[in-house]
Amino acid sequence: MRSTSALALMMASLAFGALTACGDDKATGGDTDAGTTDGGGTGGEATGKCPASAYICENFDNGQNGWKTPDEEHNATITIDGTRTRSGSGALHVVTEPGHDETTGTEADPQAIAHLRKDIPTFGTALYARAYVYLNRASPKDVMGTYFILFSPKETEFGGIELQQMNSGGFALDDWSGIKGTGWNLQEDLTVTMAPNRWACIEWAVKRTKATDTTGRAQVYVDGALAYDFPNVGIRPFTNFAVGYGFVHPHGDSASETWIDDVAVAPERIGCE
Repeated sequence: MRSTSALALMMASLAFGALTACGDDKATGGDTDAGTTDGGGTGGEATGKCPASAYICENFDNGQNGWKTPDEEHNATITIDGTRTRSGSGALHVVTEPGHDETTGTEADPQAIAHLRKDIPTFGTALYARAYVYLNRASPKDVMGTYFILFSPKETEFGGIELQQMNSGGFALDDWSGIKGTGWNLQEDLTVTMAPNRWACIEWAVKRTKATDTTGRAQVYVDGALAYDFPNVGIRPFTNFAVGYGFVHPHGDSASETWIDDVAVAPERIGCE
């Protein structure tokens, strides 16, 4: 399940070095806790506004603004434009090409996926990502669409995790951290789901009890409601965050168009506006 897009991200990270992200001068990672309950209650602190502790606050109104693209192309385009925005003048716009099918075995690289990336402080005990997403369609049947990637490019700690969208509107957690006892995890309870053709607020929380723990948990919320809680997630010293969309394992029907706006990444829960 490991995304070769993430491998490209790793190479780009090594090539370009550390990037400055919004709020980096205020953030240290370390042992800072999330300040929210395991159930994801707002507790009054998750307002939807980008907090002072944030590593990234991005509305894409200033173009690429320090975001980097992978060195490899994966049958998709990723731009910042005004074709559809939730706020302001810009949004991230991902278009994946039709007709790519890994099951045929005829393509060397059948992926249809693209992300932008930024470096972040080393993962401590909690990280929260929030984005507003507009999908023009659900992912193809039996195919996962990847939104976010957290990974560590360190040679001795290489690995990552990805939040994925399923055709059913549920989610999956792709875990290629290499930590024993971890792996791909599929949401089976579909009480809270993601629907296409509208702006939806997606939150992704990644947590561990202590900064030395090698496993933790990941939660996903849709419009503020907890959709799923993934256990036994492998944790590395993640220092890179990627946002975009597309299919690592497309099955023929690989065409899609996605817009993403108002992205925030912080060591505390951000919430939806």
